[in-house]
Amino acid sequence: MYVCICHDIKDRQIKNAMLQGVDSMEALQNELLVGTCCGCCVPMVQDLLDEHHAKYVAIDAMAV
Repeated sequence: MYVCICHDIKDRQIKNAMLQGVDSMEALQNELLVGTCCGCCVPMVQDLLDEHHAKYVAIDAMAV
């Protein structure tokens, strides 16, 4: 699904970037340009970041 219409960025691209370590809003803006034009996608990008962090924090907690 499209997240950033201005830069033609889909959720899959954002998720792939996060799996490669691009896991902050600033890093995603630098890498994919999401949220750097009109800003309408910022809440959705933040939701994806929150989901990503919640998932991997839970996995890290189980490993301890």
